[in-house]
Amino acid sequence: MNSKKDSAGMFKKLVQSRNSEAPPDSEAEPKAIPAPQREPEESPAQPENEPAPQSAPAPPELKKRGRPATGKRSDPDWIGRTYYIRKTTDLNVSEELLELKRTGINIDKSDLVDGLLDAWVKWRKGENAESQLGEISPRRQGENVES
Repeated sequence: MNSKKDSAGMFKKLVQSRNSEAPPDSEAEPKAIPAPQREPEESPAQPENEPAPQSAPAPPELKKRGRPATGKRSDPDWIGRTYYIRKTTDLNVSEELLELKRTGINIDKSDLVDGLLDAWVKWRKGENAESQLGEISPRRQGENVES
């Protein structure tokens, strides 16, 4: 702890020694450098009946930094949630979504999870969830689907 006091004392002495008006051991604060004085500008006299000139318009707002707020994160209809799934399930889903993407069908995991959960809720209420599931995962042509 003494080394901090010694360092602080050395720094203070260094500052004081640079200030030629104060001796190094005095407790006087270093003097601030005065700001340069400006001469007042003369303004042309204005008649009393004329209004004062308008101030300059405010500068335009600066552009915000970063990407524009688009997508699910900034959409109030979407809410972020964290769920746990098995690694093998995640890998299998990623492979299937990549395969769909290669055929021109672009679905991300959050769209898939949202559609599956929505279809499950409809199924629980007795509604037809088949059409909902068909939108999420269109059947591949020529593939036999077991019921």
